[in-house]
Amino acid sequence: MAYKTIGMKYFLFLFFIFFTTVSFGQDSYTLKFLPQLQQSQWINSSNVTDAKVSIGLPVISSVSFYIFNSGFTYHDMFHRINDTSMGVDMGNLFSKLKKQNYVGFGTGISLFSINIAKNNVSCGFSITDKMSFQFSYPGDLFNLLWYGNGAYLGKTLEIGNFGINASWYREYALHGTYAYKKWTFGFSPKILFGKTNINTQETSVKLYTDPNFYNLTASANINVQTSGIPDTTDTKNGFLNGSNQVLSYVFNNQNRGLAMDLGAKYDISDKLNVSAGINDLGYIKWKSTVHNYKSGPSSFVFDGLHADTYFQGDSSAISSQTLTDSISKLVKFSKNSNAYTTYLPYSFFMMANYKLKHHWFGLQFNTQRFNKDFIYSGTLCYQLKLGKHFTGALTYTAKSYNPANIGGAIILQFAKMQWYIITDNWYAAVKPLDSKSVNLNLGMNLVFGNRIKKQKQNEAIDTEPILTPVQQ
Repeated sequence: MAYKTIGMKYFLFLFFIFFTTVSFGQDSYTLKFLPQLQQSQWINSSNVTDAKVSIGLPVISSVSFYIFNSGFTYHDMFHRINDTSMGVDMGNLFSKLKKQNYVGFGTGISLFSINIAKNNVSCGFSITDKMSFQFSYPGDLFNLLWYGNGAYLGKTLEIGNFGINASWYREYALHGTYAYKKWTFGFSPKILFGKTNINTQETSVKLYTDPNFYNLTASANINVQTSGIPDTTDTKNGFLNGSNQVLSYVFNNQNRGLAMDLGAKYDISDKLNVSAGINDLGYIKWKSTVHNYKSGPSSFVFDGLHADTYFQGDSSAISSQTLTDSISKLVKFSKNSNAYTTYLPYSFFMMANYKLKHHWFGLQFNTQRFNKDFIYSGTLCYQLKLGKHFTGALTYTAKSYNPANIGGAIILQFAKMQWYIITDNWYAAVKPLDSKSVNLNLGMNLVFGNRIKKQKQNEAIDTEPILTPVQQ
């Protein structure tokens, strides 16, 4: 028996285009190894910059973005037939999907930053706009949309195990470190102001397919929360209509939250240190333009297609229309405007660094919260430091669903300017359509003074022997 499509085949095409063209988060493992950049302190709070003063100008100092797709790449789905046309290989795409799959992208744009370091204390301040999107979905959902439910006769299929957490918020952060003997402690408290959010509090959709005529028994329980996204009433009332409303939206301070980063480093010797930390431990309370949609628990039974109607006309169209009408009865949303709270996708890391003259060797383990699951990674790093003017790094990162990533960094410093470009995957810059993971951090800081050089001079003065008049 041939499988029958139950509609929305083009959903897969639109879904893929959306998630591969929106190329905008701080998701850099390489950056944690580079304390000479003040931006590294934002994701490894125990790091301290070499410069006495480091200033970041709006946008110029730091722009970052990342994309992560655990399931497939562009060329897993599309392939060139000839010079003028492309083909779609859905079978190859489905073979790449796992039981549970993840898509994530984000961007971070610095609006201003400053850091001052002296002796055993440093302090800094930064303002950053952050946008992130995390989406998890079951692989069986794609198979059901494309092939229909014929492959699941006599089975109960869970297609509602998906989650969305998308946010845009502004972060005001303080960055402080304190060195005590062999320890360095870092702490970054943050105040957050949310702009827009979509969050799936709960998603549960189950389908049972009877062996006879594709009969479906479905049940659903869905709870979607949104803030900063207008409904029809908001649109009629002129949502974001005029410059005053746009400015009010951009500088909205109703959706407030708190967060913090914690870190600690221990110097085992002059050559070896270990560190650990946790980032983005916090929340946002969403209050403005809130629209929540809840459905369920509810269920329906779709009694299938009878032979006398199934073979008349376009069977796929009959199937799609009949099933769509039934689903509309299943998913009946009630609406409310209750405030709600979301939590940031926190991450935890552990690191070790070993110094051999101008060469540094590093190891890092990282885990990041992704909706209700975790993404794990391990990174090896080699650095070559030639004074304060040049640092080059080469990294290898193995990440969940994406085990091979060659990345690195280049930092150039001259004329009070510090230029840098960092990525965890250089190959993605050359072949982005063949890559599951793409990320980039780049910018320019203004730097003044050398804290390390002055510290060494002070240590030399402290260790110089004091001669008595007789010795002199």
